[in-house]
Amino acid sequence: MISMYGREYLDKLNRYLEKLPEHERMDAVMEIESHIAEGIANGVPEAVILSRLGDPRKLAKAYRSERMNGLMGAKSFKGVLSIIGFYCTAGLLSVMIVPVLATVAYGFGLCTILIVIAGILRTLGASWINMSIGPGMEIATEYSMIYALVVGAIIGGIAFASWIGLKKYLAFLSERYRRVLPGKHAMNG
Repeated sequence: MISMYGREYLDKLNRYLEKLPEHERMDAVMEIESHIAEGIANGVPEAVILSRLGDPRKLAKAYRSERMNGLMGAKSFKGVLSIIGFYCTAGLLSVMIVPVLATVAYGFGLCTILIVIAGILRTLGASWINMSIGPGMEIATEYSMIYALVVGAIIGGIAFASWIGLKKYLAFLSERYRRVLPGKHAMNG
């Protein structure tokens, strides 16, 4: 019977395998659990078995690597196209798109809040806040809130569109990842 220490090892392995599809993660954990139970049944101390298995993080990495190597051996045209598509969308393009969309979404979102606060403060008489349409075209204090709401709505709209775009792009990448890495889906297709 596997001890609490062994169960802890299996739980860690399961967490480190979270990037694999659930059925593959469960298969891997059950395989290791079976290996541990078989060793114990053959009289090998559990501590020795776990020691031989090594760090659960490294074991999980080996499982993920094995799955990727199996996928890379895909002979089908669709499997190869899946790999190419995944690397094209997850590579250089992501290095540019994700940071830009995240910066615009969160930066413009913060600016929207600050613009509205500035409009409120200027309306209440904070003369140190300047609002203008262009050089020499200062907004009158009584129109500060309207101006802040209009500009805030535009900036907020850009922030919201960037946030939605970021979410959709990350969902797209996750879907591509799921399609490519499961091995069984991609290689059979």
